[in-house]
Amino acid sequence: MEKNRDHPKEPWFAVILSSFFFGIGQIYTGRIRRGGFLILTEGLLSGLLVWSILSPTCDILFGAGLYLVLEAIWIWNLYDAYRCARRPNPEHFEIERKHSKDAWLAFFLSDLIPGLGQIYLKKWLTGIGFVITAGILLIVDLKYPLLDDGLWAVFSVLVCYLAYRSAPIRRESSNKPIISIVIFILCLHLLYGYSRPAFRAYVVEAFVLPTEGMKPTLVPGDRILVRKSGKYIASRGDVITFKSLNDPNIPYIKRIAALSGEIVEIKDEILYIDGQKVQLPALQGIEYPPRDFLGMEGEPYEVPEDHVFVIGDNSVNSWDSRAFGAVPLGDVIGKAYKIYWPLSRRGPIK
Repeated sequence: MEKNRDHPKEPWFAVILSSFFFGIGQIYTGRIRRGGFLILTEGLLSGLLVWSILSPTCDILFGAGLYLVLEAIWIWNLYDAYRCARRPNPEHFEIERKHSKDAWLAFFLSDLIPGLGQIYLKKWLTGIGFVITAGILLIVDLKYPLLDDGLWAVFSVLVCYLAYRSAPIRRESSNKPIISIVIFILCLHLLYGYSRPAFRAYVVEAFVLPTEGMKPTLVPGDRILVRKSGKYIASRGDVITFKSLNDPNIPYIKRIAALSGEIVEIKDEILYIDGQKVQLPALQGIEYPPRDFLGMEGEPYEVPEDHVFVIGDNSVNSWDSRAFGAVPLGDVIGKAYKIYWPLSRRGPIK
């Protein structure tokens, strides 16, 4: 406690630290155990949140609840970091700190919304200009997300730094704290910005079902999660998304009926694989109407190597492998495993 009186802590600097990771601001103020507990709490809840997304059986409402709990703890963590830094400070330091505009508060506000720190410092034109620029960058993000992520990282960090430098009083004896924070935030923004598309590209991506080809398992408007993996091993009955022949940007969603090397034939509206009635319940319950398709009676179709034969659950109204042939495994995007919206239909895809 006496050490803090000799070396007062900056409350808003503590808040900035704890806005990155729970508990870092508390550790800065000397509350090591408190900070460590918050770090462990964030790690545990974040891990549970990721698991709730990846698990087919975990209710999406559980994940939403975890997210809200994380947000609530984050807000409390900021307040606690501020309080931990302010309480031991000598009275004269707190009076001096509150007497003028706080440089670290200006930095924090501009990290929330670029330009807000300048507005707090009454640099109205500069602040409004930065807010407008931030809005333009958000629009650019809709069309060029990867480019914009880098621009946003540099822009937001620059605005934060300028907000700090514009404050009338800065109590640090050197520029080391602000330079360290600027470098750290830049790295954090770049990491976060480029991890989102990487997560969608290699782990999980959300899709909206556009057609009725998978009714009743999936209906138009269903929002689903698709797990991606370069090591995906196709299995009969899996519901997969894959690149369409007409437009790779609009994927198809169908169920795997047959695998590489297997022979498909539809006789009397029943699916046969290698001459045997299919044993999978999800495929047994489908009627296959006679049409001018591949694999119809008397014209068995052999699935080429490294391909899968897919059929929609609504086979009467499904454009699938019976029409365009087997799907190359290289065109498979991933396995659809969970409906997350609408909430009334949430749950695993079977």
